[in-house]
Formats: sequence, structure tokens, C-alpha cells
Amino acid sequence: MKLTIFGASGRTGMHLAEQALAAGHDVMALMRNPAKLTLRHERLRVAQGELTDEAAVADAVRGADAVLAALSPKIFGGPRDLPLASGTGTILTAMRTYGVSRLIYSWGPSITIPRNPLLDAVRSASFALLGQLPATRSMVNETVEVGQAIRSSDRDWTIVVVTAPHDKPGPGRVKVRTGTGTGDRVSSRISRTDLAQFMLTQADDLRYAQQELRISN
Repeated sequence: MKLTIFGASGRTGMHLAEQALAAGHDVMALMRNPAKLTLRHERLRVAQGELTDEAAVADAVRGADAVLAALSPKIFGGPRDLPLASGTGTILTAMRTYGVSRLIYSWGPSITIPRNPLLDAVRSASFALLGQLPATRSMVNETVEVGQAIRSSDRDWTIVVVTAPHDKPGPGRVKVRTGTGTGDRVSSRISRTDLAQFMLTQADDLRYAQQELRISN
């Protein structure tokens, strides 16, 4: 497959790129600073560009079989212009333009999946409070806009929600709970290697298309 990866220099994105190449896929990575990605491979193409650069994103997405994004906002003191939210819209527009349907997007715990009414109410109240604080307001606004952009898209998207990813080796098994409350009972921790592997397996699997998932080890 031909895969486009956004966030390939991040702690999860690097695993995504490595695993995709090891599995025999062709990888296109668009990055603000290509020097951050030390990985080298004959099937890896790295281009420089911002997520808000429509031409660069379009070139990265064109011809892809699937798009994988491992992005996260700056929690404190994030930019007011919300570049990741704008960039997500740019990615979705490029995918629509070039007929790329599959999007697997990992953002973090703030794009939430309700677990029960009480916890959901607490999480919503906490999130609303963070939105009132100057230091975290941009993070909250960006998270809301990213979620809305993906959910309203007609692409075959899957949002993968994780709470506490870590860099230790994983067991190779992932528990999955859907937004409707079906599936496994999940916890908070997950190995980034297992997160990346799960995202990669979804590239050609539409079982969870247009669904939000919470996953853990």
C-alpha cells in the first residue's frame, strides 16, 4: 500500500513509519522539519511543509491508499490560530479532491468517547473549565475543531483515542472499545508500538470506519 503519514517524527509517528516500511508499504511523510526523522529507507519519501500548506498536503496525499495521522496539540500556551485544526481540514480537503477515502487519526484523550453518563459529565465539565483558562484554551478549542472536522467528513475515518501511551515494549495485544460502548473493557495505558501497529492494521480494514475507538493494552 501507499501510505501518507502526518506526524511521522513524533513518538508514535516514528513507530508508524518504521512498521509500515517493515511491512513492505511505501510511505510519504510530510514534516515541518524533515531533519527530525532520522529513518532512511528506499520506500520512504519525506517532504517539507506545514499542515496548513494546501499544495504540500495535496502533493503528500495524492495517490495514497490511506492516510494516517498521529498528532497532538500543545497543552499549555498553544497558538491561537489553531494550526492543527486548520491542517486537519486541509488533509480532509486533499483526500476528497484526490479520492482518498481511508483516514486513521490518533489525537489523544480529549476527543472523548463516553464511558458512562457520570464520567462523561465530569470529563465534559473538566474540559469546559480548561477552555476558560488562558493557558489551555487553545488546546481545548483545537481539540473541539479537530473532532468536528473529522466527524463531519464523508471519508472513511477512524479516530483512535488513547489516554496514556508509553514507550515501553508492548504485549502485542490491543483491547478495543467502540463509541457505542461495545467491545473490551479498556484501561489507560498502551505501548506506542502497539498503538502504531493497531493504526497500521486499520489502513485496509473498514470494520471501524466512521467510528471512534478507545484502545489500550
